[in-house]
Amino acid sequence: MQRTLLALATILLLAACQSSTGGTIMDASQGGSRSSGGATASGGKVGTGGAHGNGGATGTSSDASGGVAGNAGVATGGKAGGTGGSPGTGGAMADAGGATSTGGTSASGGASPTGGRPGSGGSTSAGGKAGSGGAGGTAGSGGGTASGADQCKPVGWATWSGRSGGAASVTGGGDVTPIVVTTFADLAKYASDGQPRVIHIDGTLGAGWSGTSGDRLEIASNKTIVGLLPGTLLKAPIHIKNASNVIVRNIVIRGPGSNQDQAWDNINIEGSSKNIWIDHCEFWDGQDGNADVVKGPDNVTFTWNTFGYSIPGHDHNLSNLIASSDNEPVSDGKLDITYMFNWWQAAAERQPRCRYGQIHVVNNLYTPDSSVGPSKLGVTNGYSCNVKTENNHFIGQNEPIDLGKQAGTGSVQESVGNLFESCSGNETGSGTAFTPPYEYKSFMVPAAQVKALVQKNAGATLASPTACAR
Repeated sequence: MQRTLLALATILLLAACQSSTGGTIMDASQGGSRSSGGATASGGKVGTGGAHGNGGATGTSSDASGGVAGNAGVATGGKAGGTGGSPGTGGAMADAGGATSTGGTSASGGASPTGGRPGSGGSTSAGGKAGSGGAGGTAGSGGGTASGADQCKPVGWATWSGRSGGAASVTGGGDVTPIVVTTFADLAKYASDGQPRVIHIDGTLGAGWSGTSGDRLEIASNKTIVGLLPGTLLKAPIHIKNASNVIVRNIVIRGPGSNQDQAWDNINIEGSSKNIWIDHCEFWDGQDGNADVVKGPDNVTFTWNTFGYSIPGHDHNLSNLIASSDNEPVSDGKLDITYMFNWWQAAAERQPRCRYGQIHVVNNLYTPDSSVGPSKLGVTNGYSCNVKTENNHFIGQNEPIDLGKQAGTGSVQESVGNLFESCSGNETGSGTAFTPPYEYKSFMVPAAQVKALVQKNAGATLASPTACAR
């Protein structure tokens, strides 16, 4: 009798412990063996309600908060895939570009923006890691657009307070609920009011302008204004005066062609404006200029923009002016501006041309178009302007490093790491420039990488307004 009972107990024990081929793991997978990815051994399926431990494999469209999307992805209570826990549809991060699964919007080129994250703090597969909350992300072997380049994270003087006040945040309208506008009247109303706003532009807005008559968009403080789709056209120049904490992104502005009438620039930043970030926009054929910063602003960054001319026969293709004269005391100690990952096309001069400020020109591309006109002067340091011109690629420029207007105390232009292709004229700097106080070298790429990177990504190229939500 004792032998019979012992044999029966052994059989029952073996049956209870088994979870091999075809076996079902009980609630919370207790008693079942798991692979390193949290899937069952030898193809065992998770039973109804069987929650994975940390590192469990994803199921259809699962994307857990805080989970790691590695080889098998993450889910809370999601179904395991086949042997080894491979992810189900949408569960893991996508290809080496680092795009998120369903529920998280990826940035153009794979950098994970705020609002497009694979879970709070979750990391992507093959390369790109999303930082805390997915803000910006760190470029890995596939997570950014190139080694170090990040299309979404703010960088440069816009992230600083004054010239020496320390780090500052540029958040625009922050996390308020976006407003979608379909008329220029609504856009103008919300952009100029006193409330923090995130405004998405749906369609082509504005009726155009000529000289200083027509539609013009005034932008007040604490605003984020983003084109809803790539190439969103705004038929009105932008004016930012005495405003702070502003983000403008994914918009195309085409002027009527350059002239010398001191007419409206495509974008003009002036007065006490500060912490302004202009990102992934296009400014073409501005009348007086494409993008001027004059009369006292500070802490401005231009990233991933195109500044270009396309209309032949105009003789005022002067793109980016910083300070309007040598006698502008309101700008003394201000006008600190960063240009990074921008593309100047067929500009004759002012790429940029500066007075007073500490100007950082880094990782930009310069290309000519003889059918439009000559590219005569590149980066110009004028009255008391301190310029660091770093790791740019100049192609077909007649005077890429222009020292001809250098004057006043502290006017220097340091040229370091630049690539000159088919250029003529001066390529040598004039001294040692300021040291940028902000961190940028983790973003910077060698000059040899600039052309492919900028040609692919500069301009109003973002797939959606949340591709770089900030």
